[in-house]
Amino acid sequence: MAGFVARDVTRPGWWVSGAVLALAAWWGQPLIAPDHFERAFFGLFWYTMLALAAVFWALPSERRFTGSEFVRRTMLFGVIPVFSRSQPVSAYRQIVLETDPNVAGPDTLWVLVEGDGGRRFAFMHRRATRRGRERQLGLARALAEASGLPFAGEVLDAG
Repeated sequence: MAGFVARDVTRPGWWVSGAVLALAAWWGQPLIAPDHFERAFFGLFWYTMLALAAVFWALPSERRFTGSEFVRRTMLFGVIPVFSRSQPVSAYRQIVLETDPNVAGPDTLWVLVEGDGGRRFAFMHRRATRRGRERQLGLARALAEASGLPFAGEVLDAG
């Protein structure tokens, strides 16, 4: 049985985002100073937005292939499963690489598992650099081999 796991918590961007949230919370301290009502109002808004962002940050997803099914789990800080949803391999028909254009920087390259009726399972994404493309292509082929689904190739422009 082959197993593949893609965790958001292992990506550097997740850790950088957490550090930026902590820095923004520290920077906003003068906004909650009790000197003026206007500042307190903006401080309430600032920390409400940070709290909302922290909730999304604290619940990264994990995608895995267990040999017979694709599983998407929402994890609290990447450790404790909060929500899990699984689909059997038979619900899908092919694996593709799809490129999404970005305005700034390299495009995004997705490994997608597609099924009938528009059903899709986004397994992993990376920047479409030469190294990222090679890694995504290797992952797509290995996932296709392990799941028995055909690798249909690359869709160059999803937009």
